Amino acid sequence: MPILKPLIFVKSTVIAAVVAGLLAPAVSQPAAAGEVIINVWSRQDVSGPLRGGNLITAASRLNKALKKEGSDTRVTVLMRQGPASGFDDDALQLLKVFGIGKGPDVFVAAHEWTCAFAQDGFALNLEKYIPKYPELFDDIIPSLWNSTKCKGDRFAVPQDAEARMFFYNKKLMRKAGFNNAFIDGLPSRVLAGEVTLDGIADIAKQVVDKSQAVYGIMHRPSKGPDYLMIFNSYGSSFQDEKTGNLLLERAKLEGAYGWFARNVKNGVTPANNTAMEWGTIRKDFYAGNKTAFWMYGIWDLGSNAFPSFGVPSDAASFDKDWGWTAAPPVKKGGTPGSLTHPIVYIVSGKTKNPDLAVRLVGFASAADLNLKHALTTTHIGVNKSHASNPDYQKAWPLLRATKLLEFTKFMPNHPDFGPLNLIIYKGLQGVEQGRLTAAKAAEFVIDEATSQLENVIVK
Repeated sequence: MPILKPLIFVKSTVIAAVVAGLLAPAVSQPAAAGEVIINVWSRQDVSGPLRGGNLITAASRLNKALKKEGSDTRVTVLMRQGPASGFDDDALQLLKVFGIGKGPDVFVAAHEWTCAFAQDGFALNLEKYIPKYPELFDDIIPSLWNSTKCKGDRFAVPQDAEARMFFYNKKLMRKAGFNNAFIDGLPSRVLAGEVTLDGIADIAKQVVDKSQAVYGIMHRPSKGPDYLMIFNSYGSSFQDEKTGNLLLERAKLEGAYGWFARNVKNGVTPANNTAMEWGTIRKDFYAGNKTAFWMYGIWDLGSNAFPSFGVPSDAASFDKDWGWTAAPPVKKGGTPGSLTHPIVYIVSGKTKNPDLAVRLVGFASAADLNLKHALTTTHIGVNKSHASNPDYQKAWPLLRATKLLEFTKFMPNHPDFGPLNLIIYKGLQGVEQGRLTAAKAAEFVIDEATSQLENVIVK
């Protein structure tokens, strides 16, 4: 599943022009009679060029619909694809642009920034628009709308999704003495709540003790979402539902850190996991047969495992030696976990053409356009109808991973969660390196967060 190279757009009647510098004010001024210009901001992103590109195609479709309706209005999309090192930097740049009275009508963002734009009126409340255009929005997977909500209302439209899980090496499990029925049945037992987090750590321990595996469970060596699945499993949502403020619950933090601490103590996770190189972790898992389990995301199969490390891409061969499972619950009978990080389309609250901008986003969310983005970037599509699409069914990793969206969790829609997540990660480093106990790590997170961030609720 190759990743597309960045697209370069040129101006035509409905094709966007890439513009330099700050965008014009979000109040769109028609360039000609009947023409409405919709300014779009999309980060230059090799991992998702169609996030902006699909809005270009959507303009053509919207114009056809307007013509059929007998309207003389025509939409031209003017796009700026600005450089940014990541979605956080991009969002901060855009907030500054809005702050000086400029900004786009539509923009692409990571979902956790939605409420930062909404609280200052830079994101349009979509609650009256989504029901107005069911043909544009009813096909979106219901659970993904939760990633767009601020105090119960939707302020964005999901553009893509992903899934985080526990990948595992069946070859190592067989060498450790587990039979095929046990190995192949692991995902279903996790979904049924029969295998807990401590249970999967015990399996990993047995693999290390009884095979050539060096590591039992590995996670990313940098700040990011994957390890947050464990904190979610121990009950941390990190956000208060009533106020929208960040929420830290001491006992739940301690519980999650305790799981990581036990893994290091028992030789399941190395104390230097957070100091290792990405390439080393991938090589050890995919090619080196050194790691039993790895917490990461579905896109890595198409972008690394299949093309770079020799993992077979056909389902039958993959299933013979590899597998994945949702994050197990803490207690037997509990709900399994996963985490997704949707990218979203946001319509500016300052646009003078909200109805047209919303319809543009709706047309960009069409199943065929979203499918093309999903297949070329190994992301999960946002449409319910993808499950019955033959091309999506051939992309078996995406089809299977879509099932995890039924119970997936999201990072909080809060602009300060990025800094908080860095604090959480530093606490994880301290626990695994033996500098902090689980209790001390929870205390560290609370102390650092309450001193650096505003309005943090502690329980």
